[in-house]
Amino acid sequence: MNVNPRGGSVAAGASSTTMLRRSNARLILDAIWRVPSGSTITANELISATSLTRATVLGVCDDLLRNGWIVEEPARAAIGKGRPARHFALDDNAGYVLGVDAGYSHIRSVIANLRGEVLGRGGAAFTADIDDPDPAPRTSALQLAISSALDDGGIDPSRVLTVCFGIPAPVSRIGAIPTGNPFWERMAVDQAAVLAGRPQWMSFIENDANLAALAERHNGTVDPNGSFLVLLAGERFGAGIIEDGHLLHGALGGGGEMHYLDLVEGVGSPAAIAPLARAWAAEALAAGRTTVLSKGRSKKNRPSAEAVFTAAEDGDAVAIEIVERLAERLSRVISTLASLLNPDTVVIGGAVAPSLARLAEQIETKVAATAHFPPRVVASSLAGDIVLTGAVNAALARVGRHALDIELRRP
Repeated sequence: MNVNPRGGSVAAGASSTTMLRRSNARLILDAIWRVPSGSTITANELISATSLTRATVLGVCDDLLRNGWIVEEPARAAIGKGRPARHFALDDNAGYVLGVDAGYSHIRSVIANLRGEVLGRGGAAFTADIDDPDPAPRTSALQLAISSALDDGGIDPSRVLTVCFGIPAPVSRIGAIPTGNPFWERMAVDQAAVLAGRPQWMSFIENDANLAALAERHNGTVDPNGSFLVLLAGERFGAGIIEDGHLLHGALGGGGEMHYLDLVEGVGSPAAIAPLARAWAAEALAAGRTTVLSKGRSKKNRPSAEAVFTAAEDGDAVAIEIVERLAERLSRVISTLASLLNPDTVVIGGAVAPSLARLAEQIETKVAATAHFPPRVVASSLAGDIVLTGAVNAALARVGRHALDIELRRP
């Protein structure tokens, strides 16, 4: 794949005819891309959708056919007189995108086609060492996660169009991570090193909570043109904020960062549900309290967050107490966000979302008691895939913007 280094802009000396043809091609490809998978659109329907002439529509479609972006169904018998209508569709497998959730305690990846259909999954066992500035271990884990997704999907690497890395750090609109915070610096992705040997791939980074918000915008839980936020509540709190349908980045990408929780009474840090569940369960065990959690210890001698929630569902008194504390803490966090941002809905996302789904109504009630503008509180159905889903969506959006500058590789 060869990408125009100008990012899709037309050279200064380009003729108005060239610019018009690009504009027409953009309109037509967008119209075809919006057609659901398995369906087609006719030339007449494209003429109606774009207000372009028949000659222009057919000429552009012939170009898109040659370039591999669309396919044409065999001619169907015409009803009445005249030539049979031509039927076009996006080639769903003209190219592929990679979404990577490059978190602190996990790295997971998916390969998807142009419809966002996941064809393969990968991952690598990895937990970042905040005290070790060497990026090589993280780079190796990311390479393994990408390779395993390609292998699982049986996808030729030469047909990958772009990669989106979701990271737990602020990312500006130009893809820069603010300096001065060791955790953010360790979460950075050396894209050139990770993609060494694959110079044809486009890639970019985005904040994981922002990607979660983009994923939820397509998930049917919220009004995509409304105001809502997605709160990632796994290892560390982070929020992706959508205001009137637009993602809020902030000047340096810090929109939704949660370090202000250090100052919030009853919260005290951006540590989220999973580490607190482990820590509070360990405290209960150390105090000699009777609980089934003594049988659910992890390798670090602490019960997992999942074990805590499971034990609570089974009626374990210690686990129920921990879950109540988690719900109280989460309600305080959501109350601060609701007071500051006044969203319609707060969506709790991440791997802990299924466990918190049963507490959403309780949390909403607690928030209503303290926030002036209490939002609806729901748990995302995307669970641990929410960042990956957002990464795929973001990657597809970027491919769509640059499609006319991409030279597809044929199978």
